[in-house]
Amino acid sequence: MIRSSIFLLSLGLAAQSLPAGLQFSSGPVNTLRLPGNVVIYGDSRGAPREVWVTHVRRDVLWAAEANVAAGAALTLPEAEARQVTDAGKFWSLFRQTRFHDYAQRSTKLPVDSLAVARMVKGGDRLTAGEASVEVIDTPGYSAGAVSYLISSGGKRIAATGDLIYSGGRLLEIYSLQDAIPETKTRGYHGYAARAGQLIASLKKVQAWRPDVIVPARGPMIAEPSREIDLLIRRLQSLLDSHFSTDALRWYWGEESWKTRASLAMGKQPGAPMLMAPERDLPAWVIAIENSRLIVSSTGHAFLLDAGHPKVFEKLEELHAAGRFQSIEGIWITHYHDDHTDYVGKVAARWKAPVHYSDRIRDIIERPASYRMPALTHVPATGKAHGDGERWKWREYTLTSYDFPGQTLYHGGLTVDSSAAPEKLFFVGDSFTPSGLDDYCLLNRNFVGENEGYLYCLRLIEKLGGEHWLINQHVAPMFRYDPERLARMRAELRKRAELLAAITPLPGANFAVDEGWARVYPYSVKPEAGAVTELMVEITNHAAKRTRYDVQWNVPKGWQLVESQGAVTLEPRATGRLKARIRRTGEAAFGVLTADVNVGGLTLNRWVEALLEVE
Repeated sequence: MIRSSIFLLSLGLAAQSLPAGLQFSSGPVNTLRLPGNVVIYGDSRGAPREVWVTHVRRDVLWAAEANVAAGAALTLPEAEARQVTDAGKFWSLFRQTRFHDYAQRSTKLPVDSLAVARMVKGGDRLTAGEASVEVIDTPGYSAGAVSYLISSGGKRIAATGDLIYSGGRLLEIYSLQDAIPETKTRGYHGYAARAGQLIASLKKVQAWRPDVIVPARGPMIAEPSREIDLLIRRLQSLLDSHFSTDALRWYWGEESWKTRASLAMGKQPGAPMLMAPERDLPAWVIAIENSRLIVSSTGHAFLLDAGHPKVFEKLEELHAAGRFQSIEGIWITHYHDDHTDYVGKVAARWKAPVHYSDRIRDIIERPASYRMPALTHVPATGKAHGDGERWKWREYTLTSYDFPGQTLYHGGLTVDSSAAPEKLFFVGDSFTPSGLDDYCLLNRNFVGENEGYLYCLRLIEKLGGEHWLINQHVAPMFRYDPERLARMRAELRKRAELLAAITPLPGANFAVDEGWARVYPYSVKPEAGAVTELMVEITNHAAKRTRYDVQWNVPKGWQLVESQGAVTLEPRATGRLKARIRRTGEAAFGVLTADVNVGGLTLNRWVEALLEVE
C-alpha cells in the first residue's frame, strides 16, 4: 500500500510539471500530446497531424502505425530510418544469416515498412504550436535513438523513449548487447556494450535539467536527475561485477579487459578475480583446435565436440600417425556452431555414436526451431543422457550433467578412471581461469540461486573440487579453489539483486533472459492450406504465481485458426500457449508476432516467428 501511494504521488507530481497545452496518457506505450496536434510515441485515441518517435523498435513503433495509416506524418531518427522505410530488407537478410549469428543485435524490428515524412538527428530543432523542441542523439537502448527536449510554458520536458524507466530502472539489459569496435569485439562478446552510450545519453539529458521525463513506457519521472543518477549507479555496479569475473580477460589480456569495461561503465573497473591455477593436459588427452580427444590405453578414442573446420583433417592425420585406432563416441557439450557443425561428418566417417545431455536434446536435433546465438544449421542425432547418468567407456567412467553455464542449453561431462591420476570435467565454454563466460546476454544465462552459473558452481563444489576443468578453447586445464568459488558466487548474487532492482518486470531474470517468452518453433514452412501449430513458451521468472496473457498477430496471407490466450504459472515453471495457423494461397513470407502481458505490463509485438514459403 505504501509503494502504491508513493507511485500515485509521483505520478501526480509529474503531471503537475506539464505546462498547459501538453497532455500525457499512459498505456502499453505512452502518449505525449503537444500543441499543434502533434504526439510523441503514438496516440490510439486521437487523429494527430504528426507523430514523432524516439526509436523504431516494433514493440514501441506499433503505437504510431495506426496514426500513420490514418494520415499522420511520421518523424523518426535518421540513424534508424532504413529499418522502417525498408523493413523487408532486414528480414530478407536475417533469414540467410540467423544461423552462425555473432552480431547479436535485437530482432525486435518493424515487420512492415512505413512512409516517413521527416528524419531527425541531434541538433535539429522542431516546433509544435508554441512549444520549441530540440533533438538530441541518445543511443543506448537502441543504437540510433533520439530524445526530444521540449520547452513550453517555462517548463522543460524530455521525451526519452526507453532510455530510462521510472524508479531509476531500465526495461531490460539484453538489448544493450553489441559490438565494441575499439577492441575489435564482435557483438556476441559485447556484454551490454551499449551501456556506456546509454550512460552518456542519460548524462546529456540530465545536463539539460528537465523538469520531467516522459518515457515511452511506464510512469512519468518527476525527479529526473535523482533517477538518472540511480540508474547510472546501478548499471555501473552491475557492469563492475560482471567484469570482475570476465572470462575474456584470460583470452584477450588486461588491456582489452580494461578498455571493454571502461567503455561499458564510463569509468575504470575495480579489481578482478585472481586467475585460477593452470596445468597442462594429461598425455591421454589430445587438443585438436577446440575439440579434445580422449585416447584409451587400448588405442581407441572418444571425441569431445566437432565444430572447427580443421577437426576432420586433423583426426585423419592423427589416425595416420598411429595416435589412435578408432573413434568410439562423440560428446557434444553445447549447441554452438563451433562445437557442432562437423559432428555428423565425423560420426559418419568413424561410425561413432553421438552423446549429449538431455538438456540440449531439442536444440541439437531441431536447431531451426530456435533463435539463439551462434546457432548451427546442421542438426545432430544421438543418445541423450539424463543428469547424473553414468556409463563406462573402456577404462573410464563418464558422467553426464546438466550444466547451464555459458548458455542455458549446455551439458557437462566428467571423465574418471582409477588408471589415471587426473579427474577431468569438460565444461564446454562455461569457464576460463579468469571467470565466467557469460558475455553474451542472448545465451540465456539465468541468475537465480539454483540455476545458471550458481547451479554450475554448486555442482563443481559437490564434486569435491578434485576435477580439473577443461574449456576446449583454453589450452591448459584449470581449477578453482574455495576462495575463487566464493568470489564468483558473491558476484552473481550481487548481480541478481541489481538486476531485480533495475527491471520493472517481476524478477531479475527478466532483465537478462530475452527467451523468457519465445515462439516455438521459431521457423515454420507449411504447405498452402495446411494448418500448423506454434506456441508461445513462457518461463515464469517471478517469485510468485503469475498470469501471462498472449495475443497473436498474424500477417497477411495467414489465418489464425484457434489460439490459447492465458496461462498461470508457478515460480520457475514453464508454460505453453498454443496457436494453429493456416497458410492461404496468396501467402508470402511473413513474420508472426505476439503481444505478452505480465504483471499488468503489456509488451506488444514482443516475440516473433518466421513463416516461410517455398
